[in-house]
Amino acid sequence: GINAEYGGGKIDDDLHLITHDELNSQYHAVDAATDSVDDKILLKKQSVKRVFGYPITIPFIISNEFCERFSYYGMRTVLTIYMTQRLQMDKEEATDWYHEFVALCYATPLLGALIADVFIGKYMTILILSIVYCIGNAIMAVTAVGQWFPDGNLPNDEGIIPQKWGPLLGLQIIALGTGGIKPCVSSFGGDQFMSSESGRVQRYFSMFYFSINAGSMVATLLTPELRSTKCMGDSSCFPLAFGVPAVFMLLAVVAFLLASKWYVKIPPLGNPIVDVAKVSWTLFRGKENPEAVHGAKKVAETRQLYRVLAVFIPFPLFWALFEQQGSRWIVQASRMNGKLGSIEIKPDQMQVFNPLLILCLIPVFETLVYPLMKKVGLPTGATFRMVFGLILVAISFVICGFVELGMEERVAAYNAAHRTSYTLDTLPTEHQLHILTTIPQIFAITCGEILCSITGLEFAYAYAPVSMKSVCQSFFLLTNAFGNIVTIIFTKVTKRDLVLYFMWAGIELGAAALMYFITSLVREPLEAFKKENSMEGATASPNDVKMEEMDKKD
Repeated sequence: GINAEYGGGKIDDDLHLITHDELNSQYHAVDAATDSVDDKILLKKQSVKRVFGYPITIPFIISNEFCERFSYYGMRTVLTIYMTQRLQMDKEEATDWYHEFVALCYATPLLGALIADVFIGKYMTILILSIVYCIGNAIMAVTAVGQWFPDGNLPNDEGIIPQKWGPLLGLQIIALGTGGIKPCVSSFGGDQFMSSESGRVQRYFSMFYFSINAGSMVATLLTPELRSTKCMGDSSCFPLAFGVPAVFMLLAVVAFLLASKWYVKIPPLGNPIVDVAKVSWTLFRGKENPEAVHGAKKVAETRQLYRVLAVFIPFPLFWALFEQQGSRWIVQASRMNGKLGSIEIKPDQMQVFNPLLILCLIPVFETLVYPLMKKVGLPTGATFRMVFGLILVAISFVICGFVELGMEERVAAYNAAHRTSYTLDTLPTEHQLHILTTIPQIFAITCGEILCSITGLEFAYAYAPVSMKSVCQSFFLLTNAFGNIVTIIFTKVTKRDLVLYFMWAGIELGAAALMYFITSLVREPLEAFKKENSMEGATASPNDVKMEEMDKKD
């Protein structure tokens, strides 16, 4: 299994992990295809310059990831505020477009992996789609200048309203870029190492993980400050808030290109998704013996993949709630008092608490919470973690609902006392609920993320066939896309946020029950396949996550 620190927080979104076994299997595949290619790859790895024992390309790849994550999260952090305040969308329309964008970001990794593995390789995929990514960022920044792209000639309090087509087009292009490179960058870094350097590979992933969180946290703190500055005669400066991430994406491309002559570029080796599709079609038709057509091993691996994917079924409902931290929770925070002494906390800056808590709580869970639970006889297996994680996410929305109720009661009380007709959006700031009131719900959903999402990522690696681990990673990302589509659909049930929050909590409790039911059905065949294939690398290591309700680790 993989270490827990490689899951959760921004790492679930962004890190496509590879293992020592996968690297070896890739090299063997190349060797089987042509000895000359294998010799060239080996020679390149041996001849490349080293910095503190690492290939000279690694600092460039990590710098590229830091800049790209800054660009992505910097833009995404202010997106909901931009759509509601600048483009004058209502919260329902803004929610739809925000989640459509995020869904596309997590649907396109399958396309990126296919392009890299079958057609042009990781290097060219990263380079081409990064340039596409830059174009999308440039469109976001330029079209945010309302004076250049006015929607008619109707000025408002914030200046000229930009046309919606610009940012919406930019978002689709960014989604193609960021999603397409998502499964390629981290594994491309792994390709730079010798097969005997498993220790350095693991440390590389730790540095890669740090760069992801560092880029996202810095961007989440900085871009709300940029958008709140005055420029071009407006009280806000979204061209700057989008322009700085655009510059960072350009820097990411430059950092990637600077090391071009030193990269180890493994040619396309094929994608297991193609084999899975062939076996699945034969199983679906039922006219032929699948073992005779494809071999017993491929069929058994495909069936194991389906068992793993079955456990993923409730995950869209997890993401449907989790991703609302960047949409509905931002809308809620924008109706709250952010003043704290001489500083003011921006509503979009509240998103920084999630990665901060992730970094703080992962070691707490690993070194304190889980050992203590085992010591007192409580279950710590994968089923318990994922089910209880979903329950905590539901609890976070219950808390969110009560916060919303408190906000509504404040408005009603103020209107009754002063005979006014204020709303949640117009209530004077000094009478609004304080923005830090949302900390408990953020804490609850972060704990749920650690228990559910990290365990799900570990589970996929522990139980997926060795040849299909990358496929499982792509499908795990795809659950996020489906989750955002679910959000778009269900938010149309009612326009009252209070009702929606409690409705989402009930749906998530249903997802927890579904998770328990599915894992109960597939636990035995999952474990049986893992045991039977232990000689092929699927055996459990001391760090593997287990399906059993009572974890029997010492």
